[in-house]
Amino acid sequence: MGIISYEDLRTMEDKLEFMRLGHVIANTILEVRRYEKNYLLYGLPEDLAEDRRYLAESFKTLDALTAEASDLRVSSQLDALRARLRDYRQALGDLAVSGGGQGGEAALKLREVGKGLTEAADAVVEFERGRIRALIRLLGAQLLLAVSVSVALGVALPLLMFRKIFKPLGIIRAATQDIAAGRFKEIQVVNTNDEIEQVMEAMNRMVAEIERRQDQLVQTKKLSSIGTLTAGVAHQLNNPLNNISTSSQIALDELETADPAFLRKLLANIHQETLRARDIVQGLLEFSRAREFSLRPVPLSELAGRTLRLVSSQGGSGVRLTSDVPDDLVIPADASRLQEALLNLLINGIQAVDGKGEVSLAARRDADAGQAVITVSDTGPGIPEEIRSRVFDPFYTTKEEGKGTGLGLSIVYGIVEKHAGKITVDSAPGKGAVFTIRLPLSEAGAGKMDGPA
Repeated sequence: MGIISYEDLRTMEDKLEFMRLGHVIANTILEVRRYEKNYLLYGLPEDLAEDRRYLAESFKTLDALTAEASDLRVSSQLDALRARLRDYRQALGDLAVSGGGQGGEAALKLREVGKGLTEAADAVVEFERGRIRALIRLLGAQLLLAVSVSVALGVALPLLMFRKIFKPLGIIRAATQDIAAGRFKEIQVVNTNDEIEQVMEAMNRMVAEIERRQDQLVQTKKLSSIGTLTAGVAHQLNNPLNNISTSSQIALDELETADPAFLRKLLANIHQETLRARDIVQGLLEFSRAREFSLRPVPLSELAGRTLRLVSSQGGSGVRLTSDVPDDLVIPADASRLQEALLNLLINGIQAVDGKGEVSLAARRDADAGQAVITVSDTGPGIPEEIRSRVFDPFYTTKEEGKGTGLGLSIVYGIVEKHAGKITVDSAPGKGAVFTIRLPLSEAGAGKMDGPA
């Protein structure tokens, strides 16, 4: 638009020069007509000579006009003016031959031709004046169009950039923040048919790969936890096995003489201790088994009891484990995953009290919110405020190198989120820490959960 306007301005400059020459020839023709009148009035040879001189200048100016003319539409006007100049020169010559005078036929013809000559010169100037006015209107229209196009582009380009660039970049930025927080979700690919779309597709592939690798790390962490728990489980199994062995030995010794009621009591004790050992082993197996995520009604008190049995020997005699979970509190959950989350929190609390303190597991029903509220608290040193917001970040740990992977709380966060729940931490230096899990009481609130956690 700017190039077109620039060309129009150059054209206008040429036309202004053309108009200047047009005014020159018009003024020259006026001089021709003035000396024509003087010659007709007085018949002086000097007036005739001046008339012919101005006429010659008119021809020269007309030649310059013709050279300047860039518009073919003015060519007919210039041709008409040249014809009039020739007619006038012929009529002036005829008048000079006839000897001058105002009343002769030659004088009348000269006046008639002179009048046409003046009109032809004015027509050339007026024609170019009209062309300049049209050019100015065209420039105005082009300016208005340019402004309109600029305004339209000013509105459309930001919208296009938002749709094509900023919106996808915002989605990618949110996805990277989710990845940093340990939430691996595929992003919706925006159909932009450009590099942005390819980046988003690559992002999804990366998220899938990171999630797969983290699942491997989680399983490794679980196996590590199993190794940690094994010694405690072995210690817990010793008690029921010793009781079984003792009861069996007594039964064998007293088999011939013992009262049947006494033998029945010994056998019942053996059965009870066998069930106790089975529950300990089953709890470890349930924890170690990798299964697809599925929601089923889970009695929290039973799950809490199994979990506490697994960790009961981890803290030593100086650590007191307590539980306050209602027997009638049942929630839709994946028992293995939820046990894993509680186990990580309990082990975290046991490590926090460092051999002396209390770790509590409690649960209650929040009927107004339609949620089960589970808390795991400890009497440890607490969590400093500056790191509290990072405790759920993957691989973030305050333990010495080689003593922690930084995955425990991140795994808990992922499991809780998989259950459509929320986990928060409340702590103050020297006052321990309280981890609060809120889970839906109904399966409809938990939503559809598919795939591995």
